[in-house]
Amino acid sequence: MSAAPAGNRVAVITRTRNRNLLLGRALSSVLGQSHADWHLYLVNDGGDAEAVEATLAPHREAFAGRLTVIHNPVSLGMEAASNRALVMAQAQTHATGDFMVVHDDDDAWHPDFLKETVGFLQREENRSYAAVLTRMIRVYERLEPDRVVELSREPWHDWQPDLDGIQLLSRNVFCPIAFVIRMAVVRQIGLYNDTLPVIGDWDYNLRVFAVGDIGTLDQPLAYYHLRPEATGSYGNSVEAGRRLHARYNVLYRNALLRTHLNADPGAGGSIMTLLHVIADYREMVSRRLDAIEAAAPTLARLQEMAEGQAALAGRLGTVPPDGSVMTALREIAEAQSALAARVEALGPAIAQQAEGQVQLERRLDAIEARLAKIGFRAWWRKRWRRLRGRS
Repeated sequence: MSAAPAGNRVAVITRTRNRNLLLGRALSSVLGQSHADWHLYLVNDGGDAEAVEATLAPHREAFAGRLTVIHNPVSLGMEAASNRALVMAQAQTHATGDFMVVHDDDDAWHPDFLKETVGFLQREENRSYAAVLTRMIRVYERLEPDRVVELSREPWHDWQPDLDGIQLLSRNVFCPIAFVIRMAVVRQIGLYNDTLPVIGDWDYNLRVFAVGDIGTLDQPLAYYHLRPEATGSYGNSVEAGRRLHARYNVLYRNALLRTHLNADPGAGGSIMTLLHVIADYREMVSRRLDAIEAAAPTLARLQEMAEGQAALAGRLGTVPPDGSVMTALREIAEAQSALAARVEALGPAIAQQAEGQVQLERRLDAIEARLAKIGFRAWWRKRWRRLRGRS
């Protein structure tokens, strides 16, 4: 990105299918934004069209022309549904300074979400960022026949003040509800990968990252709602489809690795060698930690003995000397008191060694993760230039 954007319009994409109890909340979330320059593209992906229209009816006047509804006769899947809206949004959004965000039908925003994210991306000092990410709040809830009951809230634990691409390569660390992308970047990377039944947002996040860094706003402005007990259409895709996510997580990584090795066969040898070295270090660290753990009971017993000997030394110190036996006992007590001091000093040393091993293991994790980043952006650009015609 070389220039600060000029526009303020945000294309908001919402996909829904037979979740009208939640859809009403999502509509209110968008309508409640203090930043009013947006257009909502609502895709009903094979759900009951009449029910969607009934949910929309009370809000029609408030949208004031800022709503486009797309009814798919049959479900196309999340990513294909997003693409229908994205194609329309790009056709209607001619200014390169506009933005795009996916607002899932079960999530919500703070009223200032769009104001703060658009303001961040509009500032001159942030013109190099391809997108911006805010903090999220997890909201746990349960469904009743005619309402949603909130159970609890907690912060999103994967927050990073500066988003590290290594973490993003290892797993999807955020959700679409907190992520606003420049439309210029969207035009560059193309549509969502509709061959992925799940983790399509992770794939898209990586493609955004291939273009440029992702800025962060340290404000909890997005609410990611979870219903662990819900099933059917009202279940979260991550919770309800956990096995499918796990399977495609592996398949997706395998596909990327094969593409990389096919493009650069020689890279396999370097990666294998480095991974072997890391595995050796991991084994060494594991052995040392096991040894420390095994020694812990002995250390505790020595500590008990030392404390007992120190107490004995204190008691003998109050008894007047009486011949060679008493002198010998005093000498033993003094020696044992010195032993107590040495044992007491041994504890922090072992603790420090254990902490050092933990730090080493973390560094090894970072080294392993960095392997995946070698040549990543250049490779992504080449890959998506080839696939763009099919996307």
